[in-house]
This record gives sequence, structure tokens and C-alpha cells, in this order.
Amino acid sequence: MKYFFIFTLLLVSVFSRLDRHFFKSNDSFCPKYILPNWSRLPQYETKNIAIDEITNQPFSYLTKGKQSFVFVSRDQKWVLKFPRLPRRMMRLAWTRPAPNAFFENFIQNGKWIYEELGKETGILYAHLKPTTHLGSIHLIDRFQQHYFLSLDELPFFIQKYGENYFSYFEKQQNPKPLIEKTVQLFSDLYEKGFIDRDPILDKNFGVLIDSPFIMDIGQLEKCAQLPPRNEYLQQMTQSLEGKLSQESPELLNFYKNLLQ
Repeated sequence: MKYFFIFTLLLVSVFSRLDRHFFKSNDSFCPKYILPNWSRLPQYETKNIAIDEITNQPFSYLTKGKQSFVFVSRDQKWVLKFPRLPRRMMRLAWTRPAPNAFFENFIQNGKWIYEELGKETGILYAHLKPTTHLGSIHLIDRFQQHYFLSLDELPFFIQKYGENYFSYFEKQQNPKPLIEKTVQLFSDLYEKGFIDRDPILDKNFGVLIDSPFIMDIGQLEKCAQLPPRNEYLQQMTQSLEGKLSQESPELLNFYKNLLQ
């Protein structure tokens, strides 16, 4: 009996470690980490649009960020972003008030972004409260496991899917139009009172049909007061300035003239 008990403990330990290994290998994705308890979260009404033509196809796991799990559509035109519910918050969010601030800020910012920055972010739709008309979504994780979840119960964003900014930049024989549109993008952001806390073009920005847009919306904030425009634009485009200073004095001068 003693040896059986020890064997059982060892077996449970081994399976626990395997389960954790596969969980980590799956980028820590699990449906319960995107299904919130709406009764404990802020809810925001957003404009209702038809999304059936987008969501009637499978979406495969693409990546995760600090705030979202991201899935890409089969036709490679759209991504679905689901706010992450980290395990720590799953344990604490409903018993302590502090963790709710994470979701409240994310969802509040998401509402502003959807309503005011659709062009700048490629966000087509934001679902920020429970509904009854959207049907299900077919998700496929990294291990090719299939999930059919109710979109009505999930907070999510539908966003255009584009090519990595600098990958696209490298293919251009004349990148000046792209540089100009990038500076204009941040100028538009400035006019609307938003700032990007992580404006790294190579990591967080994409290009679709020659137009740059902000893929990672998690670090966008609406601010009551912004620095002077020139200072703001220089801060937002530091990663572009760094690339141009290394590769092309001519393009660097063109960029600096645009900032004026």
C-alpha cells in the first residue's frame, strides 16, 4: 500500500509537469483565459456591424502579447484579439478590486480606439459587452486543437492583418511615400489626443495596401495633455529615425524635413 501511494504521487507529479509543459508550449492559451465573468467587468455599447463574412471561417493561433491572444483568419485578412485573463487575475480578480483596473483600462481604451482610431489601427469592430446574435467562432491553437466558442460571451477586437512594417519597408524601391504616411499617421494620432507608449515600428506596426497602421493597440492612451507636436512626432518615430540614420542619409534628411 505504501509503494502504491508513492507510485501514485510520482505519477501525478509527472502528469502535472507534462500538463504544464504542453500548456506553456501552447503559449499558455486556454479558453477559460479569454472567457470573462461579465458581471464583474465594465461593459460598453459599441456600434453594431455585420461581421458574419469574417467570422464564418476558422481562425488559427498567431501570437500573444501582454494583453491579448491573437488569432489570424484563414484568408489572412483579419485578426481576432481576445483580452487575456492571466492566471493570477483568475484567482484574484473577483475577490479583490485592484486587478479589475487592468480590464477596465483595456476595455475603456478599446472603446475609444474603436470609435476614434479605426483608420490608424485597422480596428473594424470591438465587442465590449455580452450579446445574443453573433454565433460561434472556430479557433485553432498551436497544437491544432479545435475550439468552438460563443462570440457573444467574449470581449474581442476584429482588426485588419498586415505585413510587418520594416519587412514591407525593405521591399520598397522608393520608401519616401511610406515615411511620409508614417509621420502623417502619428500626426493624426496627435490631433485626436492619443499617444503610443510603445511606438516600435518593427514590433507593433504593420502595412496594408501601402498604408501603415498600429497593430498593437495595448499601449495606446488618450491624454489630456501632449508635448509639442515636433517633440511628440520625434518621440513616436525614433525607431524609424534610427533605421534611416544607419542606412540612408538622404532618407534621414527627408524624414527630418517632414517633422518640421
